[in-house]
Amino acid sequence: MNKVKKHSILLLPVILLSYFVVGFPDGAFTISWDAMQQGLGLVTFHSGIVLVGYSVTYTLAGIVLAWLNRFMRLQTVYLLGLVIMGLGFVGIAFSPNFMWLLVTITVYGFGTGAMASSMNAYMAKHFSAKQNNWMHFFWGGGAAVSPLIMGRLLVLDVDPYTEHVYAYSWTVGYLIIAAIVGVVGLILLLSMYKKIWTNDIDATTDENQSATDIDKNRYLPKRWHQFVEVLTFFFLGGTDYTLVFFTSTVFMIEHDLSIAHIAIFSTVYYVGMTLGRLIFGWSAKYIREITIIRIGIAIAAAGIITLWFAGSIVDALNISPRVIGIFGMAIAGFGLGPLLPTLVSDTSNRFSPKIISRLVGLELAAFGAGIAVLFFITSLVLTFTAYVALFPIVLAFVMLVFVCNEVLIRACVKNGV
Repeated sequence: MNKVKKHSILLLPVILLSYFVVGFPDGAFTISWDAMQQGLGLVTFHSGIVLVGYSVTYTLAGIVLAWLNRFMRLQTVYLLGLVIMGLGFVGIAFSPNFMWLLVTITVYGFGTGAMASSMNAYMAKHFSAKQNNWMHFFWGGGAAVSPLIMGRLLVLDVDPYTEHVYAYSWTVGYLIIAAIVGVVGLILLLSMYKKIWTNDIDATTDENQSATDIDKNRYLPKRWHQFVEVLTFFFLGGTDYTLVFFTSTVFMIEHDLSIAHIAIFSTVYYVGMTLGRLIFGWSAKYIREITIIRIGIAIAAAGIITLWFAGSIVDALNISPRVIGIFGMAIAGFGLGPLLPTLVSDTSNRFSPKIISRLVGLELAAFGAGIAVLFFITSLVLTFTAYVALFPIVLAFVMLVFVCNEVLIRACVKNGV
């Protein structure tokens, strides 16, 4: 696909900075949930309900992206999503009960989904896999910084004798994050006022046109190809959030670690993810996207297996389970990091540009659906089995990502794509 090469010199920095805050929700929620449980009198099962509510609207945003793109440009959808997300953080900070929390997170889930789907579609149209990995590198930075902000406030607010987290210690954290989002929103608004964004292809006049004979020969033509592509993102979404959310709980229960010990797990995971996107984004100039995806899956599987057999490794090497947890989370994050941006970028190589906005929207919708459905199923399984069952479950999700991608690779070879 021919991607636009002429951009304002300020455009990519604005995109990278603004996408930094898209990582805030995931990182903040994973580290603040235990404190929110105590502050609002909740139980673990409530986390599944909240994640389902969030993922439903996140998924909806991806589904309606092509429709929204008929009335407004992708960058406008992106700004709208940022405003909704920022207001959502403020709403969470002042949540007095579970119902308010559920409604607030459900609403800002649409904002996060609108940001992710619109900007991934914009990048797939106008930028390369290298720059797409850079963008997701900044997402990982946001996902790593937000638990640091939240974790620091929680550690300061923990009773050193009972390890009880005082009620509402997470409120200030969400207000600080909302303030950062507000500053980024002003920068994004200024960039749109200065007209540094590249114009989109008009979805109403281009994407509905019939495919040419060249398009039919150059791109994957079948509906089931699109279905498998979307299914890949479904399993990837389930892998990502399920692993980072439950690993801390597993190590607290199975290895007798405290909140202070596992607070760094989410940060380490997202730091690993961020480094993976940085390194593979740089190497995208020299390594095929197919190879990056395969290497990432292999590294992610190695990290998950390390976490799975942490007990045996601790006994064999006589080291702290916390060290093994940090190492395993870093490796898993490093491997999973480049998968989402590289798969999104590869979409423009496999499918006609006439369907890119719609297909990328569906991909991000499937990613959100995977978070909701697979996270919820996993939470039920862990409730009735041993918590260590988390790791074979997540490993199975990773293998399904691999299988779906390999099916599409073979379809590309068969169709001469």
